[in-house]
Amino acid sequence: QHAPSRGNSDAVNVHPFEFICGEYCHLLAIFLVPCHIVTAAVFVVGGGILASLNHTRFNLSVLSVFDVKYHDQHHVVPTVNYGQYIMLWDHLFGTYQEYPHEKLKGH
Repeated sequence: QHAPSRGNSDAVNVHPFEFICGEYCHLLAIFLVPCHIVTAAVFVVGGGILASLNHTRFNLSVLSVFDVKYHDQHHVVPTVNYGQYIMLWDHLFGTYQEYPHEKLKGH
């Protein structure tokens, strides 16, 4: 990807089964956890925004928890960094791989 404007289209560039399961998991979570309609909207819209940002080349990080480059590494090596927003599960299951520029800095 050469242009960061492709974020939305790349964010939904998944297998149809994965897309349907992912979307229905969001709806299931809203159904299982009773919440105000505004909370549900923030949950869905916020997730969409973060997924779109993950598929851009913008250098964006939030409190060292969310960083676009972590998931970007998944698009270079498809067997690592599956996490969409944080890398907690990748660390726990051994699928986390540092971003190459972090290795060069010695982090």
